[in-house]
Amino acid sequence: MKKISPPPLTKLRRLVLELLVQAKEPIKAYDLLEIIQRKGGPRLTPSTIYRILEYLENQGLIHRVNSLAAYVACDQGLADCHSFLVVCPLCFKTTEINDAKLYHSIFDRLSDLGLAESLGGAEIRGVCPQCATNQATP
Repeated sequence: MKKISPPPLTKLRRLVLELLVQAKEPIKAYDLLEIIQRKGGPRLTPSTIYRILEYLENQGLIHRVNSLAAYVACDQGLADCHSFLVVCPLCFKTTEINDAKLYHSIFDRLSDLGLAESLGGAEIRGVCPQCATNQATP
């Protein structure tokens, strides 16, 4: 798979992307604002953070987790990403699965049914291994 050079990022866009890459879980926009301020960054407005997130998402660098109204860094970077996000309903851990064959199979079937693919890919709910183990333990 050919790796594409990332687009040039402003200081703020790079900071937001780095925070998402370092995160262990999806982060909401307002939480990003708070983290940036705690780290001594500039005081941003919600509209500014949303524009940054929209730009990063349009560049394929992050994903919006619609069910959580939060964001995660894309595991694939700028590769030809055909991802599904699997969200644990118990701990909200999000796992990215990049499977082009499965992705095309599902969205081809949707097209056959006259449905259009929505921007932002697909989310699936699935209990993560840690939560599954915790549920099984009495």
